[in-house]
Amino acid sequence: MGARVSIQFKNEEETSAVLFSHWGGDKFPEEAKEYVKELKEEVKDNKGSSPLDRLEPQIVMVDFIRDLTTGMKRSSSNLYLGINENDGDNSDYGHFIIEL
Repeated sequence: MGARVSIQFKNEEETSAVLFSHWGGDKFPEEAKEYVKELKEEVKDNKGSSPLDRLEPQIVMVDFIRDLTTGMKRSSSNLYLGINENDGDNSDYGHFIIEL
């Protein structure tokens, strides 16, 4: 049994790849929203000097994965990427688009 869910970051019309979590459940999108809240606070005075500062969705996704996996030796079963929300299994909790 899993708690399958997926998230995707969006900034205006630009979207990221989709991150699927086999075990994340309803807490996974909340974790992504909290990450975005913290990121926005950290970059607010940087005047868009880097892609992360500009909240470019693809870069934000990579940094979110880094945040999730920091300290892990390997990421072996919970997380995987897809092209869109239909490219994996989010059948338990659905797909969430996190606005940047």
